[in-house]
Amino acid sequence: MTEITYTNLLNRTLELYLQEDYMNAYNFITDNADKVKGNQAQIYNFRYSIACKANLNDLAMKILREAVVEKGYWYSYEYLMGDEDLKPLHNYSYFKKLTNLCQERENQARKDCKPDLKVVKPDNLVENEKYPLVIALHGNQENIELTEGYWKTCLKPNNILALPQSSQIEFSEAYNWNDLEKGVSELKEHYQELLNLNNVNPDNIIIGGFSAGARISLYAVLKEIIEVKGIILVGPWLPEIEEWETLLDKLISRGIKFYIVCG
Repeated sequence: MTEITYTNLLNRTLELYLQEDYMNAYNFITDNADKVKGNQAQIYNFRYSIACKANLNDLAMKILREAVVEKGYWYSYEYLMGDEDLKPLHNYSYFKKLTNLCQERENQARKDCKPDLKVVKPDNLVENEKYPLVIALHGNQENIELTEGYWKTCLKPNNILALPQSSQIEFSEAYNWNDLEKGVSELKEHYQELLNLNNVNPDNIIIGGFSAGARISLYAVLKEIIEVKGIILVGPWLPEIEEWETLLDKLISRGIKFYIVCG
């Protein structure tokens, strides 16, 4: 049997959810929750939301309580109060206590959250020798740890891998790039920091990203905020693509190789 990944788990669960096959969706994600490496807070979120859709409201409250009280996760207060799937939980007195607790954690997390960057170097790196650099940006509701798992093969042969993480936190260990200008500004700072590393070859940099991370990556290159040799966009989310059409033509004149991966 093929090993399931975190992304496989979420995608298949969503597929069943959209088919309104709520019980099978709940059972699938619950049965496989411990078999994947990913954001468990997100998996809990899927489980209690789908349990509600399956009219398992007591179970949904139990799962939400476990996530918040026992695991220490938090979810956006606006999401908890506004999501239609969770409306049945509003009838539980304990739901209000959980939402208030989440709001306290959310306020503190947004206050403390800062851009982050992880740099992974090949094991056989030679001091003062210059190496190609791959910069990979996570998608929305993801983080450095998830991204590293998908991009770590870029370390071969002898590449340095840089993994920026947005300061825009959405819930426990889940970050987004919803603010385009803020995301690009943070990427620019990371880029400058990376250029100061002794082992980075400034003429051999590739930037990539998944979904909303692809949007930030492409925009930063189109606006010439960063200079790269190539771009790799995986399942890109590009709502402004028509507005950027004239800028895209300039990639050819600048000699930038461009790849889009979808599947």
